[in-house]
Amino acid sequence: MQADTARPTRIPVYLLTGYLGSGKTTLLATWLQEKELAASALIINEIGEVGLDQHVLRGTTESAALVANACICCSGLPGLEQALADLFWARLQRKMAPFTNVIIETTGLADPTPIAALFNTDTLLRERYRLAGIVTTLSATSGLHVLSQHNEAVSQVNTANLVIITKTDMVSQADVAALQVVIRRLNPAAGLLTSARASLHAQTMLAELAKHPTKEASEVKTLPLDAHHKHDLAHEHHHGARTIFFPLPSPLKRQAFFAQLELWIRKHEASLLRIKGLIQINDGALVTVQWSLGDRQADMVPFSTAVDPAHALRTGLTVIALKNFDLIQWN
Repeated sequence: MQADTARPTRIPVYLLTGYLGSGKTTLLATWLQEKELAASALIINEIGEVGLDQHVLRGTTESAALVANACICCSGLPGLEQALADLFWARLQRKMAPFTNVIIETTGLADPTPIAALFNTDTLLRERYRLAGIVTTLSATSGLHVLSQHNEAVSQVNTANLVIITKTDMVSQADVAALQVVIRRLNPAAGLLTSARASLHAQTMLAELAKHPTKEASEVKTLPLDAHHKHDLAHEHHHGARTIFFPLPSPLKRQAFFAQLELWIRKHEASLLRIKGLIQINDGALVTVQWSLGDRQADMVPFSTAVDPAHALRTGLTVIALKNFDLIQWN
């Protein structure tokens, strides 16, 4: 990304947010392969005992940090501060590959407002970084629903400098137009783009973002933080959701597992928000599993990312659901 010519010592930070299953990671993985963002450092935030995004994205850059099992808009803020500080000093001391900017990918439940305010309250962040833009993704298949039911999604759109409607190939043009009307009503000042199958190029995104500059951190209000998190099997998140990890250590038969998963989703769909994970098939292959609001069925694709031995994989399913979801075995 372009350097800050006014204050060249400050490193641009781009905040990528969006509700669960809106396609943040898929877009980001594509962008990091393009020259405009190839020199980015990443901070990946995931809630839950076991994450998947860091394994998908770590292969795209040598400069990556993980803030895990805590949403950075609340109790994960200290972890975010530390990750940004560590990146800055490692870059200064040449302990890592140079990077021109930082991209923070938040959890799908994060409110960007306290994250943005952090760049005004922390001395090192205020002096060495600048928040250069907030990009929010919103799925065309579930956008109207999540905006009507989940305050986090509304806050993500309200705070954005740029909103990207994803998965537009899965709905009609009339559906996309209806979602655009709602987004314009919530945040008329933001840029608005669409993407199908992660086809939106980084160059197009950056050009549109430049037309809608972010507010200085001093203009962002700080919200009170709720530090109540439990780091056990049923991780309680203050946004009205819980995260549960179901370990599946043994190899599974592909078709039998998929059929069983579909039945389980149909049974609990009223409470489910997101399913993602990694399983091993009985032929030895690793397969990623994903489902989110608006999906007709779960998606299973080969996991082709090289595994870093320092970040061991655990096979199983991470389920994010409403707090009224019963803690039962997934099968």
